[in-house]
Amino acid sequence: MNQHFQDIKVLLIGDFMVDQYIFCSSVRMSPEAPVPVLEPKDELIVPGGAGNVALNMSKLGASVSCLGYIGSDCHGSELKKILNNQKINTEHLSQISDLTTMKRRYYNNDKQVVRVDYEKVLEDWCPDISNIKFDDYDVVILSDYNKGVLNNTWFSDIKNENIFVDPKKDDFSFYSNAKIITPNLDELKKASKLIIDNNDTLVEVCQSIIKKTNLEYIVAKKGENGMTVVGKNGFISHIDAHQVNNPDVTGAGDTVIAALSLAYFKTKNIEKSALIANAAAAVVVGKKGTSFATLEDINNLLKGEKIE
Repeated sequence: MNQHFQDIKVLLIGDFMVDQYIFCSSVRMSPEAPVPVLEPKDELIVPGGAGNVALNMSKLGASVSCLGYIGSDCHGSELKKILNNQKINTEHLSQISDLTTMKRRYYNNDKQVVRVDYEKVLEDWCPDISNIKFDDYDVVILSDYNKGVLNNTWFSDIKNENIFVDPKKDDFSFYSNAKIITPNLDELKKASKLIIDNNDTLVEVCQSIIKKTNLEYIVAKKGENGMTVVGKNGFISHIDAHQVNNPDVTGAGDTVIAALSLAYFKTKNIEKSALIANAAAAVVVGKKGTSFATLEDINNLLKGEKIE
């Protein structure tokens, strides 16, 4: 199934981090406080943030190169090793003399009970891009988690016909060189400073942002309510979410930007691309923790519909 995206070259720019999962069980409460006593049973380390986007795109068959930074600690080394083992190019993944951003999640009997974040945000980090030919890539992805890589405005000068952004900034004008952005409702509310309480106000907000930024499309992620796609040409589409029991939404946004960008580059059809991304998200929220969807997973959920 991967042959559909095998010829797509992707430059992924963003905040690379590690997701650590500690799976525990608990049979008693602590005598010191009204909290359970956890006994670790298993541990898992996977790429998070932009690293998860890279893994998702690689699993869909794309050729991925990374641009960003990691720390000079054991977690940075482990992250780079995992990416390299997946044949993801880390040549432009710089090492800083600090820690790698890590999100450590504790699960008790398959339910997440607490998350501990370790991070160092570099406000003025700017990479050496003099040797990078952006036109050599079919797709450029900006995976913004506000952790430092995209805090400067250096990326605004990137020239490529297919720039896709998973945004985090309150000011979407930073992404005015992009074709498509994939904000969630909270990000849209912060960017617009408006109340979004139904699809009509959502569409109005998206149309206003598109007019100001010259984006082609906004794919608004609505969680269990699916997606709304709004285009500069008046295009509007509301897509229902697939029903998933006990969803775990960790990393779902990473899967959406990965699947959407590859599908749109291949099909040039925004509605079909959003349907594919919506299905990919349903696959991963049906799994525990940070995960990925394959084309086989997506096609099975879409009743065998193939990407053409």
